[in-house]
Amino acid sequence: MNRVCIEPTKFTDLRSGGESFGWRAFDDYSQAYDGSWSKADMPEDDVVFLKRVLATSEDKALWAMVDFCSDFRQGIHVGDNFVDWPELSPLLGFVRA
Repeated sequence: MNRVCIEPTKFTDLRSGGESFGWRAFDDYSQAYDGSWSKADMPEDDVVFLKRVLATSEDKALWAMVDFCSDFRQGIHVGDNFVDWPELSPLLGFVRA
């Protein structure tokens, strides 16, 4: 079964050393990322982080992964935790309302 992961991420420019923050999402078929956040935008709580990703992203690859989870009623791996379908489902309703 396809596993969907969303990772809180710190991006570092190797030439300038500049840093930005955001997320990387991936599954067996695609990947997506957003490095436009500041450190202050990064919630410590994984569910709050996931909610922010879903509320702020219009990335088609990310939403294809989320739609897969919705179609198969499966959760998402977020950082070191797993957000199971019963906890994920209300977040999707909130974001897409």
